[in-house]
Amino acid sequence: MYRSLTSFSFRVCRHNFGTLASHRLAPRSSRALLVPYPPRPSSWHCHTRWYNSQVLAALASSPDSLPGVAAKMLLGRADAYEGFIVSADDLPTSPEEFHSQLEHSLQDWTTSGKKGIWITVPAAKSQLIPIAVKHGFEFHHAERSHVMLTRWLPTSENTLPPNASHQVGIGAFVMNSKREVLVVQERFGPLKGSGMWKMPTGLVLVGEDITEAAEREVLEETGLEATFEAILAIRQSHKAAFGKSDMFFAVALKPVDDTQPLVAQATEVDGVKWMPLEDFASNPFSATKPLYNKLIQQCVAYANGTYKGLKASVMNSGRGDRVELLMHGSESPKL
Repeated sequence: MYRSLTSFSFRVCRHNFGTLASHRLAPRSSRALLVPYPPRPSSWHCHTRWYNSQVLAALASSPDSLPGVAAKMLLGRADAYEGFIVSADDLPTSPEEFHSQLEHSLQDWTTSGKKGIWITVPAAKSQLIPIAVKHGFEFHHAERSHVMLTRWLPTSENTLPPNASHQVGIGAFVMNSKREVLVVQERFGPLKGSGMWKMPTGLVLVGEDITEAAEREVLEETGLEATFEAILAIRQSHKAAFGKSDMFFAVALKPVDDTQPLVAQATEVDGVKWMPLEDFASNPFSATKPLYNKLIQQCVAYANGTYKGLKASVMNSGRGDRVELLMHGSESPKL
């Protein structure tokens, strides 16, 4: 005859609290831990001592019956790829406690066949990083608020996805009703002091669509409000900033009001103006560089109506309420 550990007498819990507290038993578990009913005890003290021994024995023989609950284990959740994601919020602050929990967890993960282990260490708990590294964890990426560490447990090839491989930038081609192109001079960067006029450019922020980034950069650098029309070209390069690859999108925008005064962004731009399309197309900087010359040709073809570029549609992805940006040809395919 057996009873579930999750429903045993409060009095037994109370009498055994000192012994059982270190196990941090959950009120419910996905699989109840079963212990036998006790024989008739001669006293209540004898009853609780017997029950305590049975509970601890059951815990020792069934360590995974209460997954992730024992204090000696790091808390978290299994991922969809037979790995484990450690909960950053539940990481201890004490290096000694983390060391103990990590060692026990590694044993359990290895025994249970887990593969990739992910640990996000918040900046406030950075003292834990050297301990994880000593246990074979590697740096995956870092942000302002945290460091992500990983370890591949099997002896097989590590198939964990690497850190992001690309940064993404935009350049905005904006033409007004007079066939003039919006251009700026950089205050910093490789073109500083060169007298070179160029389209507004910038990086896409996390969680920002390419179309939104182009509109934002134009507004920030020139004070002009403009809306997305088309993607004219996409350039990929490698060994860019921090050794990453780079994706650059040339985006056509239309001014909301091209009589609006232009205001140069003081922190990044030395000047902003409207330049005749012919002067923009004959820029000596791009004339000697085949790639940039081709990019300018695409912009001119769009201005002349001989090229439509790619459209962009924000659409439901079919995964709940999630929406994503789809870039596609302007002509609808005939089915």
